[in-house]
Amino acid sequence: MRDARAGLHRRIALETPEHVKLEYQLADLGSRAAALALDLAIIAAAILLVTLVSQYAGGLGRAVLYLLSFFAVWGYFLFFEAVWDGRTPGKRAVGLRVLHDGGEPLSFQGSVLRNLIRIVDLQPGVTGMAGAASILLNRRAQRLGDLVAGTIVVRDTGGGEMFGDEPPTAGRSRRPRLSADQFALVAGYVARRAGLEPSVRSRVAASVWDAVRSAAGQDGVDSQAAPDTRLVRLHAEEAPRHAARQGGTSLQAAAMARERRQAWAAYTDLVDKGRAGALDRFSESEVRAFGHLYRGVTADLARARTYGASPGLLEAVERWAGAGHNLLYRAKGRAGVPLGRWIGRELPRAVRRHHRPVLLAALLLFGPMLASYAAVRDRPARARAIMPAGMLARAENTARGDINASYIDVEGAERPALSSALVTNNVGVSFVAFAGGLLAGVGTLLILVFNGVLLGAAFGLYANNEVLGVILAFVFPHGVLELTAICLAGGAGLGLGSALLVPGRRTRREALRERGRAFLSLVGGSVLLLIVAGLVEGFYSPSGLPAAAKFAFGGTTALLLAAYFGLAGRGSGDGPRGRVKATPVP
Repeated sequence: MRDARAGLHRRIALETPEHVKLEYQLADLGSRAAALALDLAIIAAAILLVTLVSQYAGGLGRAVLYLLSFFAVWGYFLFFEAVWDGRTPGKRAVGLRVLHDGGEPLSFQGSVLRNLIRIVDLQPGVTGMAGAASILLNRRAQRLGDLVAGTIVVRDTGGGEMFGDEPPTAGRSRRPRLSADQFALVAGYVARRAGLEPSVRSRVAASVWDAVRSAAGQDGVDSQAAPDTRLVRLHAEEAPRHAARQGGTSLQAAAMARERRQAWAAYTDLVDKGRAGALDRFSESEVRAFGHLYRGVTADLARARTYGASPGLLEAVERWAGAGHNLLYRAKGRAGVPLGRWIGRELPRAVRRHHRPVLLAALLLFGPMLASYAAVRDRPARARAIMPAGMLARAENTARGDINASYIDVEGAERPALSSALVTNNVGVSFVAFAGGLLAGVGTLLILVFNGVLLGAAFGLYANNEVLGVILAFVFPHGVLELTAICLAGGAGLGLGSALLVPGRRTRREALRERGRAFLSLVGGSVLLLIVAGLVEGFYSPSGLPAAAKFAFGGTTALLLAAYFGLAGRGSGDGPRGRVKATPVP
């Protein structure tokens, strides 16, 4: 793969498995910010609507609304990028698309990685500035999440227009006023102006016009006309003159456009149909026709470059070839691990394979927990500096017998809402623990230590009030699952951070991509455990069952988890699997 610069925009050239070069214009910081602003506005509106509705909902209704709010924050980008082939509503409006930097369509795994890291890219202050600086300074215009996922964001004109005709070679009455480079700059602007926002178009047009003003001279347009109007008129006048200077090559491109128009129309119809449901919507004959036509269009792209086709025609052929490539390899890239096999084999294997960062995460969680417990037991006043006022009052009321013997009392109708709130909160924390690893592991370390300190201080507070058994009876049934999940997510975050600190023989970019994908399975395991833990914490932990039954439940859970992670998935591995990848050009 190689990077190129054309005109005012950064471009990137990718080679497909058919050895056809596709060029994309990389999205700049302004267009990405505009798309993000639209998406965040939609998310904010959705959360506001959910909040208003939740005031009139019962316990079960609020449980659903909590899940919808969580999806709006964490699942919006992932859902739309999966459904719309790398586009969200904001990206679609601005004309952007996410691809893998090898040219493949965005995979589900890639979307998960880039959107989990989004929480780091969007933070105000240092990390948000780092994400913006990465887009500006990185030659592929990648934010931090793109570096981990191996993705790029490109301009996407959509492919809704039909292929254009090659400009005629007649009309050679005058010599060109612009040099070849100047004309390429103007032609590149005209070819892309329709996809630019009005404000962006005005700024770009002014810059291009300043670059060619001296050579353009008097263009026959009102001197007060906007630069965009002048450039469109200038391009219309200069295109046939530059085509005439190219001699027979432009005649060949025009002939190709005429000869291939019918085939191109059939191809664009199939691509438009495939976008709605991939190749699954095609009949057997349509699949064969699509393969034949796609090969023809990729060959036409190479011929158009050889013949010196106009920028407009060349861009159209390139755009439609890219659309066919995305459709073809999106269909090939759907192979994945079935959920049952992932739970039964892949997850426990991943935990054993990455046990060192998981154990380090456990040390960073339980070490501060024990230290905080000892500190509060040694000096009870320290609890007031650590714990919120509500927790202090609850412990004191429990000691006086002002409330019943359970840690928390929740009516049955409210337990679905409690469970949903706990699941969404804890899963969000696990996502932040993983994403925080991108800050050289510092973010993950803070999450683990902070939660360890709070948990130890709570235990110390209840022990000082001589009601430690109350909080332990509540925590123990779900705590084994919940704390294990935090250690898995923390281990994944520390593993991600190690790519920056100790990348080994790989570059940090390569190490981030490799370890991000390798540790993603631990994040999935954390989510799975937290869902189960949330159900237990919402329904079983606050129940009126005896403390002995709750301790027995937690102990059984610990034994089952140990057996699962230690024994499941052992034996010979499965054969090679995975999706077909496009081959990047070195």
